[in-house]
Amino acid sequence: MRVLRASLAAFLLVAGLLPSVALAAGVTMTTPYPSVVADPGSTVKFPITVTSDTPERVELAVTGQPQGWNTRLQGGGSTIAAVTTVPAAQYAANASPAPTTGNYGGFTVEVTVPADAEGGSQQVVVTGTGADGTATTLTLDINVQTGQTGDVAMTTDFPTLSGPASTTFKFSLNLANNTNQQITFQLQHDDPAGWTVSASPASEAQAESAVVDAGANTTISVSAKAPSDTAAGDYPITVRAVGGPEPVEQKLTVTLTGTYDMSVATSDQRLNADVTAGGTTTMTFVVTNNGSADLTGVTFTATPPRDWKVTFAPTAIDVPAQGTGNVTASIQASNDALAGDYVISVTARSADGQATQQLSIRATVNTSPIGYVIGIAVLVIVGIGLFFVFQRYGRR
Repeated sequence: MRVLRASLAAFLLVAGLLPSVALAAGVTMTTPYPSVVADPGSTVKFPITVTSDTPERVELAVTGQPQGWNTRLQGGGSTIAAVTTVPAAQYAANASPAPTTGNYGGFTVEVTVPADAEGGSQQVVVTGTGADGTATTLTLDINVQTGQTGDVAMTTDFPTLSGPASTTFKFSLNLANNTNQQITFQLQHDDPAGWTVSASPASEAQAESAVVDAGANTTISVSAKAPSDTAAGDYPITVRAVGGPEPVEQKLTVTLTGTYDMSVATSDQRLNADVTAGGTTTMTFVVTNNGSADLTGVTFTATPPRDWKVTFAPTAIDVPAQGTGNVTASIQASNDALAGDYVISVTARSADGQATQQLSIRATVNTSPIGYVIGIAVLVIVGIGLFFVFQRYGRR
């Protein structure tokens, strides 16, 4: 009987204590990556999740770190000293995978490793204290690798592109992060005056920075557009990524071949000429280079009527960008040309064929003045002959 009573008393005592244990607040801190590899002079970040039985405020503190190291607790863009846990339903929006039960909070431990840190494993200890004074600790291991410090690199397979000024040039760069920590790179570029140049991650055209994980790489897209009146030549562009152990850059070159735009007109803006059969007339053509590239070896050719001759002097000219040049055409009509209008096709073409212009000239053949004189003379002679005839025979 005494044994039975003692057993019953013990059962009631345990039963009375169980509820208080279940309701006791408990705080834990976890991180998915408790041990990382870092280079001297780098900064590493640990995402921390705080869990508690009830929503509460948890005080935070760095209770252990190597001498000379700098550890910050961050949340919401600020340095923090406490975090509040909230129900899973409220916290789930910022967590992946989303929790379904419990109370959660989160913050980041940011550790800066000194540039002169010795190699080996080091620890940083973070302590969280719940509302009831119960404390929990989390140890973070940082393995410092000296003599194996990684680097960053920026490369491209095609550093030089060429084309006319109307082209939008697009380069593709590879930005590699060979260090042991994630790096946020700010993208900068030096470009020719007046040019429109942009550099951004290929995945986000509007971004001016790129986040690259440790040991990973990303593609940087560069777009360059020259002003329409930019002269032909080589133009350097430098793209720079700042944020790693030291800035890295890639030099690019755009070779503008210039724009080709030629117009041809006569000096008096007339496209017609008068000539007599067998006679010669001249016209002056003005070549205007409206493009940004020089025109070399511009020659003229003509398709005249049969037995006509058209020659040009000089036979070829060079016209600088935005400049002009003159060519004189000598048009000789056929000796047998009848009075009327004749069409002569004139073509101007640069030596490389990049610019061409065609004109149609109307040549009007007039009767020769000698014919008029001869005709008048014949009429006069006929008139004189008739006069003498009437004088001699008119009275009979």
